[in-house]
Amino acid sequence: MARVLVEHGEIVKLAQLLGVARKTVREALSGQTNTPLACKIRKLALARGGVFKPTQNPTQL
Repeated sequence: MARVLVEHGEIVKLAQLLGVARKTVREALSGQTNTPLACKIRKLALARGGVFKPTQNPTQL
């Protein structure tokens, strides 16, 4: 799954805005989870300036 890259300190801000743990935000942004909450976190991160980064498939390198 793709990742969403955010600026330093943004994970803490996202966690505070949504009332969730920083770990929850980190897992959502790294693509480890794909729940409705994770989708909401990624959408908010992108709206706040995050950058979508598709994962590279090692077999395609």
